[in-house]
Amino acid sequence: MTDTPYAASSDSPGGSPVPGGGGQFAGPAGRHEGTGQPRDRGTGQSRHGMAGGAGYPQFEGPGAAQYGQEPVEPPPPIAGHGGPAPQYGPAGTGPGYAVPQSKPENPTFPATGVSPSGGGQTPGYLHSGAQALDIGRSLSYGWERFRVNPGPWLGVTAVGVLIYLAVVAVVQLVDPTSPFSVLVLFLMVIVALWLLQAAMVRGALYETDGYPPAFGSFFRFVNAGNVLLTALLAFTITLVLSALCLAPGLIAGFLCMFSLHFVIDQDYGPVEAIKASAQLVLANLWASVLLALTVMLVTLVGLALCGLGLFVAGPVCVIAVTYSYRMLTAGPVARI
Repeated sequence: MTDTPYAASSDSPGGSPVPGGGGQFAGPAGRHEGTGQPRDRGTGQSRHGMAGGAGYPQFEGPGAAQYGQEPVEPPPPIAGHGGPAPQYGPAGTGPGYAVPQSKPENPTFPATGVSPSGGGQTPGYLHSGAQALDIGRSLSYGWERFRVNPGPWLGVTAVGVLIYLAVVAVVQLVDPTSPFSVLVLFLMVIVALWLLQAAMVRGALYETDGYPPAFGSFFRFVNAGNVLLTALLAFTITLVLSALCLAPGLIAGFLCMFSLHFVIDQDYGPVEAIKASAQLVLANLWASVLLALTVMLVTLVGLALCGLGLFVAGPVCVIAVTYSYRMLTAGPVARI
């Protein structure tokens, strides 16, 4: 896994703003782009401690991508502001979008299109709140991002197919009959699928940051422990509630739809990630319901095409949901 995301294109932070698109409100930057890596709330040091060559773009101001030892070009000025690059501090204190220094203990999410930072517009990005979420736009964004970078996405989806074929082969060769062997096989499969889902979310976050990922970049999430614990907790809650009654189980799964995004993008722990996802869904209930129903419909269409449609439907849906997550949290989204 030595690949790095490709260099920023014209629609990345260094590009020129494109007319149209969603709302034009500046929001807080994501943890995997902007001015640097996420910071430890206690020490202020990089939480992951990984250089640009390890998969995390390094910046000096918006628009100056750097990987490894590649020289950094001077960043462009913020639209409407001349002079040197802005100084980023606590949210809402500088032009452009400000990078939060630590995540809130009790996160809240905007239910309107009002910018939390009150700043200007960052070139190459659009920022908005829940009112600007358009499900058609989400799918269109997912399709366009997949269309310009299909190879790595098809490769990651093929990994899912290989997992399925491996399970079939094991069942045919071993023919597990004891409850213990069935349980072990089930746990191996579900852990592999959780990690694959996390890898696709990681890739989709790169896409919304404006950096089409290479295949190896999908697997560069360093908090795999929290990913597995979050998925296990969400699965357990859903399973227990489904055993009592199907409807509560479905509702629980629905409320957890953004939990892995909070873990991978903002390094939340399992409990706070599920709590944050539930808060976000409930604060934007109608948009979230439409998004979930649309994803289900697109997935069913992919299944109807002999399953081959999932090679396209899967990546498009993951990017669309990640785009929606960034829009609903007033995060930055690279223009297409």
